[in-house]
Amino acid sequence: MSAAQRPGKGRPEKHYTRHKTVAEVVAALTSGSGCGAVIVGEHGAGKSFIAQRALEKLGEDYLVVQVRGSSISSKLPYGALSVLLNELDASHLEHPLMVLRGLTQLLHNRAQGRSVVLFVDNAHDLDELSTMMVAQLCAGGHVQLLAACVDLPNLGSDIMGLWKDDLLRRVDLGPFDFSETADSLAHEYGGHFSHTAARALWNASGGNPLFLHSLAREQIKLGTIVRHEDSWVLGEKPVALAGEIRDVLKARLNRLSPGQRDVFELLSLAGALPLQTLMSVSKAQDIDTLQERGLIHVSHDHPPMVSIANPVTAGIVASVVPPGRSAELRRRLGAVLQDQDLDEFTGSTAVAWALDCGEDVEPGLALAAARLANKASDPHSALRFTREIAGKEKLAEVAVESARAHMSLHNDEAARRVLADVELRAGDGLALDEWASLQLLWAELDRRSPAAAASALARLQEIELRLTASGNPGAELKMVGERVRLAYAQLAAFEGRYGDVLQIFQNVDATDLGSEAKVMAASLVSEAKAVTGDILGAVGLGRQVILAAGTLDLSDGSIREIRGRFLLLLLLSAKYREAADFLAGTSESWDEQARLGGMFEIGQGIVDLHRGHLTRALQRLESGVWQLRVNDPDAVAGLATAACAYAFALQGDEEKAGALLVEIEELQPRAPWLVNRITRYFELSAKAEIGQKTEALRALKLEADMDTEASALATGLQFLSAVARLGDRQASQKLSDLAGQVTGQFAGLCSRLAEGLKDADSEELLATSKDADAAGNAVFARDVTRKAVSCANDAGNRISLRMAQRTQQSLEDRFGNPRNGVLSLLSATLTARESEVAVRAAAGTSNRKIADEMHVSVRTVEGHLYQVYAKLHVASRSELKDVISGPVEHARLG
Repeated sequence: MSAAQRPGKGRPEKHYTRHKTVAEVVAALTSGSGCGAVIVGEHGAGKSFIAQRALEKLGEDYLVVQVRGSSISSKLPYGALSVLLNELDASHLEHPLMVLRGLTQLLHNRAQGRSVVLFVDNAHDLDELSTMMVAQLCAGGHVQLLAACVDLPNLGSDIMGLWKDDLLRRVDLGPFDFSETADSLAHEYGGHFSHTAARALWNASGGNPLFLHSLAREQIKLGTIVRHEDSWVLGEKPVALAGEIRDVLKARLNRLSPGQRDVFELLSLAGALPLQTLMSVSKAQDIDTLQERGLIHVSHDHPPMVSIANPVTAGIVASVVPPGRSAELRRRLGAVLQDQDLDEFTGSTAVAWALDCGEDVEPGLALAAARLANKASDPHSALRFTREIAGKEKLAEVAVESARAHMSLHNDEAARRVLADVELRAGDGLALDEWASLQLLWAELDRRSPAAAASALARLQEIELRLTASGNPGAELKMVGERVRLAYAQLAAFEGRYGDVLQIFQNVDATDLGSEAKVMAASLVSEAKAVTGDILGAVGLGRQVILAAGTLDLSDGSIREIRGRFLLLLLLSAKYREAADFLAGTSESWDEQARLGGMFEIGQGIVDLHRGHLTRALQRLESGVWQLRVNDPDAVAGLATAACAYAFALQGDEEKAGALLVEIEELQPRAPWLVNRITRYFELSAKAEIGQKTEALRALKLEADMDTEASALATGLQFLSAVARLGDRQASQKLSDLAGQVTGQFAGLCSRLAEGLKDADSEELLATSKDADAAGNAVFARDVTRKAVSCANDAGNRISLRMAQRTQQSLEDRFGNPRNGVLSLLSATLTARESEVAVRAAAGTSNRKIADEMHVSVRTVEGHLYQVYAKLHVASRSELKDVISGPVEHARLG
C-alpha cells in the first residue's frame, strides 16, 4: 500500500506528452460519477506512466493503493491482492464475503476519511477471485478504480461488467503520433530532433513510447543519432536495430502464442502473403488476434494481402529468426503452395528470403525485386538483387536498376560507370527502348552535375530524333516518348523555363490524373502556373495532384517530388496556414522520410518564421541545416541556410546571421531554379535586416527586374514587395502593376501596399498589415506597419499614428529583436537622443534623474521632451506611456 508520490512544493513539474490524457483520467477519478477508469494499450504504450502522472495530480484528500497483476500471481487465488490480505486475520480468508468485509475495513482504517483510489496495474493478469473482489469494492463505492490493461477481453468478466454498465471510463492509449514523438524526444534528451531523425525513430518504434526511448538511447550511444549544438540529427548510417531493441522485441514476441508467433515470423520473412495462402498454414484465430492488436495489416486488394503493420519491426524479426527455423518456415509455406511459385505472391522481401536460404532466384524475379526495391528507396537491396543477375540476360534493364540504386546512394560516379560499361558491352545490340532508357538516366545524371548540365538537353533531343526516325512506333516506344516528354518538362522546370513547361503540357487534363506520368505532368504545370502568376490556378491544380497521388502506387521519388513541389508552391504564394496544415497532415502519415524529402525538414520552420514564431522557427531551421549537411537529396541545404540566416537576423543575432550568409556564398549546389530564387530572397532579406540595407535594396531591385522580364511574375513580386517594404516608395507603381498580373491573396496585399504607399494612406497600410498578420504573414505585416507609422507621422494624423504605433510595437515584440520594439518604433521620427529621453520618461523617470543618468542639464532634457511630444503628437507623459510601453533595458540605450 502506497500513497502516490507528488511533486515537492515549489518544484516545477517535469514536462511530458499527453497532458490531455492525464487530465481525462483525473476527471474520471474525481468527477463523482462512475467508479473510475481503465487505461487500455499495448505493452510499452505508457499506461503505467499515464496512471502515475494522474495519481500525482490527486490532492491530499485521496489515498492511493496499488496492486499489480502478473503471470505468476494470476495462477494463485487472490494472488494480486496478497500484499493487502497479508494484513488481515486468517479467519477473514475463509469466504469471499469475509474477504470483502476485511478489505473494506482495512481500506477504511487506512484512509482516515480520505477517498481511496485502487490502482491495478496489469489488470489483464488478475486471477478470477482478485477480479471479483476489485469489482465488488468498486460497486460498493469503497474505492475508485484505476486499471491498466493490454486489452479488455482479458480483463475479467466482473470488471468488464463495470465498463459495460458505463461505470468505468475507457481511455485508449495508441502509439505516439509523429508530433508526440518529436515532443517527447525533445524533452527527454534536450534539443530539437530534426524531422529526419525523429521520423526514423518514430517509424522504427511504431510509436510505442517504451520502444521509442529504448531505440533513441541506443542510437545515441551508437552514434547513429548525433548532436550538433542544440540539434539532434540522423547521421550517415541508418537506424541500427540491435542490442536492447532486439531484446525488447524478443520480449514482445515471447508474449505471443506459438501460433501467433508463427504467423508473425512467416510474414516478417515473406514480406506479404495472400490472406487465403496464410490461412492455409495458420489458424484464423491467430491471424484475427494479431490483426485486432494492430500487429498485422490486411489490405483491401484482390486478393487481400497480409503484412506486418510496422515494416521495421518486420525487419528486426526477420533478422533474429535462426537460419534453421527460417528454412523450415519456407518449406512449410512451399508445401502448402505445392506447384505454385512462392515468389509470385511476394515482392523484394521474399526474394531476399530465398537468397538468405541459399536458393537460386530466377533472373526475372530478381530484376522485378530490384525494381520494387528502388521504388521503395531501398537501393542496397536493389544492388544485391542486380548482382544476382550479373552476366546473365536483361543486360540493359539490370544496368538501369543498378544505376538508379547508385544514384539514390548519391554515388553518381558509380552510376556513370555502370551505364558506360553496359553501352560498351552491348555495342549496337541494344533495342531502341533499352538505349533510350539508358540515355534518360544519363540526362538525369547530367542535370545533377554543374559540369555536365548543358549535356542534359542535348541527350533528350537525341532520343527524340531517334524515336522520330524509327517511323511508326509501337506501344513500347510510345511510352518511351512520354517519358522523354516528361523529362523535357522536368529539365525546363529545373532551369526555370516555365513557358516551355506550359507549352509541353498545354493540353493537360486536370480531370484525368490516373497514372504516374499524368500526375507528374500536372505537378509540373502547377509549378509553372504559380511562377508565371496564376497562383489561384496553380494551388487548385496542386491540390488535385496531391489528392490523385494519394490514390496511386507511386515510387518514393515521385511522391517526394510532388509533395516538395506543392509545398514550395504554397510558400511562394504565402499560403502559410495551408502550408502548415499540409506539413502536419502529411508528417502524421507512416511514410518513410524518403517519401517526404528535404522540404519537410525546413518547411514548418519557414512557416514559423513568417508568422513571427522565431524561437520555434530557429529550432526547426537549425536542425534542418545540420541534417541537410549530412544528406540533401533535394538540394535544399542552401535554402535552409538562407532561411535560418533570415530568422537570426529578425531576432537580432547579427553574428550568427552573418556567418550563415557567408556559408550561402560558399554553397553552390545544383538546386532547382525555384529553390534558388527563394534562397536568394531570404539571403537578401537577411542582409537588409543586419545593416546591409543599401546593398540589399539594390540587389532586390535587380532580381525583381530580372524575374519580371523572364515572366517569373510570382518570384518577381516577392522581390519587389521586399523593396517596397524596406522603404522605397518609388517602387509603389511598379509593385502595383506587377501585383495586377498575379492572382491570389498575397498579390492582393501587395496591391494594397502599393496603393497605400502611393497615397501615403496610413489607415490603408494599417488595414493591410492586419490582414497580412491574419493570413499568417507577420513579417509582411510588421514592415507595412512601419510604413503606416511613417505616413501617419508625416501627415500629423495623431489618431492613426497612435493606432499604428501600438500595432507596430505588438508586432516588433513578437520577433524578440532587441533592436526592434521601442527603438524601431521611434527611429523613423526621433533622434537617438530623443528616443533615449522618451523611453526613460515613459518609464516614469523624473526629468532630474534623466538628466543625471544622461549627464546633461534638466533644461536639455526638457528641450528633448518638447521635441518628442511634438513629433509623436502627444501632450503628456501618460500619452507618451501609451505609445512606449517597452522597458528601458530592452531598448539598448546609449
